[in-house]
Amino acid sequence: MTMTERTQIWSSGGGVQSTAIAALICQGELMPDLAVIADTERELSTTWDYLDKWVMPALERAGVTLHRVAKSDYATVDLYRNDDILIPAFTTESGSIGKLPTYCSNEWKQRVIRRWASKEHGVKKANMWIGYTIDELNRLTQPMGKWENVYPLINRRMTRGDCIALVKRMGWPGPPRSSCYICPNKPHHEWEWQRAHAPADHQKAIAFEAEMQKHDPDLWLTDTGKPLAESDFNQP
Repeated sequence: MTMTERTQIWSSGGGVQSTAIAALICQGELMPDLAVIADTERELSTTWDYLDKWVMPALERAGVTLHRVAKSDYATVDLYRNDDILIPAFTTESGSIGKLPTYCSNEWKQRVIRRWASKEHGVKKANMWIGYTIDELNRLTQPMGKWENVYPLINRRMTRGDCIALVKRMGWPGPPRSSCYICPNKPHHEWEWQRAHAPADHQKAIAFEAEMQKHDPDLWLTDTGKPLAESDFNQP
């Protein structure tokens, strides 16, 4: 690779669209220089179970290693920056329910991967493969300079449904949704799914919320404004 070339880095999120990119790699349609997934250390265990059983072995057979990079090895902050929490928690401080900004994805994923690529692989500039589909065009961002985003699924005009169909053609089961077990961005049905299918993770989320409220009793993981352990997400 010459100094003018950009390293092709697949930044996997571990979910449906990222699994479709893995399938395209296994089919020989894509080939990254580096493949990496940031481990926030709060990811649902179902994500790792699926990756370990289906995706990583198939990628290895295709000659690609998906590097799992721990957040704690490269992040400079964890839950708080000074006294500000980095997750988009809900707050009842004003008397009504509100939501805080999201900083965790940038600090725990993007910056972790960039530091890892620079330090461990000497990357000078890169195209970061992001697994958005054409039904997510509102999410597109385009940082310029050293790190530029590219969207291989959008380039193929693929939808989320196309991704699921592709994964099934590989003979893999449908991938679980990737998410931190504490993520306040989950809609109610995903909290119910987590409670039913990842009970150990759900208990960790309950414990996390209780610990978070020792720091600030007005913070919550859901928009119910109630403890996660007591929330009934089946109510209209």
